[in-house]
Amino acid sequence: MSSQWRSSKRRATGALLAASAAVLAVACSVDEGARTAEGALTEQAEQEAKKPPQVNMTQAINDLAKTPYQGWNTYFGLSSQFNEQTIKEAADAIVRRGLKDVGYEYIWIDGGWWNGDRDTAGNIVINPTQWPNGMKAVADYIHSLGLKAGIYTDVGINGCGGKNQGSYGHYQQDFDQFAAWGYDAVKVDFCGGKLMDLDPPVAFGQVRDAILNNSSHRPMLFNICNPFVPETGATPGRAAYDSWKFGPTTGNSWRTDTDIGFPRDVKFSELLRNFDHNAAHPEAAGPGHWNDPDYLCPEIGMNAAESQAQFSMWAVVAAPLIIGSDIRNISDASVEMLKNREVIAIDQDPMGVQGTAISTVGDAQVYTKPLSNGDYAVALFNRGPKAQVISTTARQVGLPNARGYALRDVWKHAYTESAGKISANVPGHSAVLFRVSKASGAENPPSVVMSPLAITTPSQAVLPLVVPGSTFTVSTSFTNNGRHTVSDAKLTVSVPTGWKASPVGSTSARRLRTGDTLNGKWNITVPAGTVPGPNDVKTAAAYAWDADDCDDETVTITDTSVVQVPPTPPANTTALSHHPWLDGTSAYLVPRVDREVAGGGPLVMLGTRYPEGIGTNGPSVIDFYVGGACSKLTGVVGIDDSVKFDPQGGTSIFQVFGDGTKLYDSGLITRTTPKPMSVDLGSAKVLSLVVTDGGDHSYNDRANWANLQITCAGPQPTVPAGPWPHYVSLADASATATSANDGNPAGDAIDGNVNTIWHSRWSPAQDPLPISFTLDLKSPRTISGLTYLPRVDGTINGTITSYQVEVSTDGSTFAAAAPAGTWAQDALLKSVQIAPISGRYIRLTAKAGAYGFASASEIGVATIP
Repeated sequence: MSSQWRSSKRRATGALLAASAAVLAVACSVDEGARTAEGALTEQAEQEAKKPPQVNMTQAINDLAKTPYQGWNTYFGLSSQFNEQTIKEAADAIVRRGLKDVGYEYIWIDGGWWNGDRDTAGNIVINPTQWPNGMKAVADYIHSLGLKAGIYTDVGINGCGGKNQGSYGHYQQDFDQFAAWGYDAVKVDFCGGKLMDLDPPVAFGQVRDAILNNSSHRPMLFNICNPFVPETGATPGRAAYDSWKFGPTTGNSWRTDTDIGFPRDVKFSELLRNFDHNAAHPEAAGPGHWNDPDYLCPEIGMNAAESQAQFSMWAVVAAPLIIGSDIRNISDASVEMLKNREVIAIDQDPMGVQGTAISTVGDAQVYTKPLSNGDYAVALFNRGPKAQVISTTARQVGLPNARGYALRDVWKHAYTESAGKISANVPGHSAVLFRVSKASGAENPPSVVMSPLAITTPSQAVLPLVVPGSTFTVSTSFTNNGRHTVSDAKLTVSVPTGWKASPVGSTSARRLRTGDTLNGKWNITVPAGTVPGPNDVKTAAAYAWDADDCDDETVTITDTSVVQVPPTPPANTTALSHHPWLDGTSAYLVPRVDREVAGGGPLVMLGTRYPEGIGTNGPSVIDFYVGGACSKLTGVVGIDDSVKFDPQGGTSIFQVFGDGTKLYDSGLITRTTPKPMSVDLGSAKVLSLVVTDGGDHSYNDRANWANLQITCAGPQPTVPAGPWPHYVSLADASATATSANDGNPAGDAIDGNVNTIWHSRWSPAQDPLPISFTLDLKSPRTISGLTYLPRVDGTINGTITSYQVEVSTDGSTFAAAAPAGTWAQDALLKSVQIAPISGRYIRLTAKAGAYGFASASEIGVATIP
């Protein structure tokens, strides 16, 4: 769908549903690693567990999609920017990258293929520049690869892309034309239908009849796409939430919510929203007719763990598996994730049951799906940002009593054996997916769980904050859930180079029987001068187990937790928006520095332009570390004038928190009531700027924190006198790069202005990676670290995700200053800690970057004076 229409469909993402009303929550345990008993089910939960799986017996409209269909669609990865060559390249990629071999067969052309032209007879006329050989030739090419072709239209006169791009008044004519061209599937949208106030069951029923009666007698899969929800003006009974009522007898699938995101912008919060609403009516799904929560979107805003969680949960709920990313360019790792045959087998199970939640406790959910061979798929889903142990039992799942149970982790491709508990340490925004059965005669390692680190620090944002020169405490536990006793269990902690970890008490145990737990605790010291950024703290549990009639086998499991060294607190009076934040979220796109969130224009409220600030869209949270050194925050809060394109929405409440305590509340702010603020910060270490909804959902809530000025103490002492790193002045330094686009020179990454960027060349041609950026400090220095601030203008192009840092004394011969590494694809400050080394030149090489580019807002160098 076009961004114009998609904007009209945007709605609240902050209030996520905990579960559908149709989903029964039963007791599960969310461990912190302590020993827990299996627990007794309530009588009601036991009765629910004994119920046979619901299998929908609705007669499908055709013989297609007996299992959820698989394929690829243009929308999220390409928007409307594609042509004949693009589609052929995508089809080739599906085959070349092995996706066809695991069932992805539909190549689906979404909105943007047609501009609404018709000839005098009413037939669709296409753009010969976009499709030089015609639409039939495209379908023929797709078929030549053993794939199927899909196409798109709207139920109304207009379409989501613009005027006259729908099929109203031409249903039979258009579907006859699609069939004659050779298309095997049709997606039909509802943008024009909403404008005309059509009744979805009636309109989509007429479309169904036209498809089934096409003059070529061609079987065509029918995807119903009504993405409108009440917040976007859908009238009662006509929202996406109501499609389940008519969908099973009208189409092969139907959208259950609004779009899961924007082109090249899908967030985990939107995944949760769509997943929850999709859960409302599992009874409607079955062979030939499926609930559709929208597309799989790796590398379109979500990280690898979030994308894997989406794939896992889509499989459990028997959703169609349509890839929305640009399949030509996503990483091999994402492709391999999408090709996981064990996950696909759960989605494609021929019984066709949509999995349901048997437990929801806070952010922890347990979903189960009965499979045709008697196994159960069990998903332990962590909706929250923090790792946690999530547990259920075989009895709660519905499995029969047995001596033991085999847990097949379909992502690790490995078995463990449990005495009855199904449990795992699940990272934030992740899912662990098991295929569970009664244990066979084969001996498998015992099912064990090591809890995530409990980290005790004075301050926390999304991550625990550890200040250079400080000591903090961590603890973990290790529990044996297997039938076999484990022996010689030992817990260890690994910390970054230069950090120190000291155990507190014993961290080993000679024997752990079923249900026994070993606890471990350590004090960790962060060296003074540590550069800001995330740091891994790794835990390991080594143990042996005695298989029946076998020698002891030794196993080691590991886990990684992350702590964050914050940037040096701001000093004096400065623009807070130009200080690196700890983290930042926005319901729409991402927060932008000195720009409004949607189009990236200047911050303007009631005609007044503000040169500095942050543009975001509620719900939003932006955290800064101020270290107790700042006394006052001033600024102007309000709604940006860019909301005027639509009278709907545009209300927010602005709040400031210090260490979790509310320091300021603006009250209701509308588009006509910008408001100055002045906030006393007291001793706050973490400052949180929060935007909440004003009562009419988050649509069009383009919120501005304008002219943010923070008043702080003077500069912190430099290393070695103080804990914070010392940054060399780059005023006299020079920068060069192996690639730079006109207008984005290397020097823009060291000019102290976060709104200017260095960017590798994209015009007239793109330079390939790797691309290097070199700083000449003009004299030898003892270099201890490098910081990298990605662009903060709301665009990810060029964000470096794989790097190498090298140092040289002469600018000719370079040596690695630290091991090569990776960074997350976000706008947060990154760093590389370097064991002190003398050098005049420091080189950052981008080995991988968003969309094949390299860019930087600011690069800094830490030194020991």
